[in-house]
Amino acid sequence: MRVREVIAAALVIVAMGLAARPRPRPSATVADLSSDSKMQVHAPAPVMSLLRRACFDCHSDETRWPWYAALPLASHLVERDVAAGRGQLNWSQWEHYNPFDRAGLLDQACELASMHTMPPRPYRIMHAEARLSAADVSELCAWTRVEAMRLVQVGG
Repeated sequence: MRVREVIAAALVIVAMGLAARPRPRPSATVADLSSDSKMQVHAPAPVMSLLRRACFDCHSDETRWPWYAALPLASHLVERDVAAGRGQLNWSQWEHYNPFDRAGLLDQACELASMHTMPPRPYRIMHAEARLSAADVSELCAWTRVEAMRLVQVGG
C-alpha cells in the first residue's frame, strides 16, 4: 500500500508542475507582412488572407495561441509544433531568406498544400478555417509559381 501512495504523490507533484508551467507568449516582434517595402512579400490580398488563416499560426511570429495552449501537456505540443513550423518557414523573417531559398520555399508550399499535408491534419481538425479548398490550393499555387519565377529572375 505504501508504494501506491508514493506513486500517487509523485504523480500529483508532476501534474502540479506541469499545470504551473507558464502559457506560451507570442513573439514581441510582430511583423506587418502586408508592407511590401519591409517584407518584400508580393502576394495579392486573397493569397495573403489565405496565408494568415492557414499558415501564420505556425509559420510566422503572429501566432494566435489557442485556449488549449494553456493546458499542461498541450502547451508543450503546441510550442513544439510552432517552433518546428517557424524552423521550416517563418513569413515574419521572409526578408532574411535569399531569393533562391524563397523560391524553393514557395515551390514547397504549393507542393505540400497540393498533397494536403499542409496545414497538418491535427491543426485542420482544431481550426476549420485553415482547411484549404481546391480553389484555395489553386490560387496559392498560381501565386507561388509566379512569385518564385520573379524571385529567381531578380535574384539571379
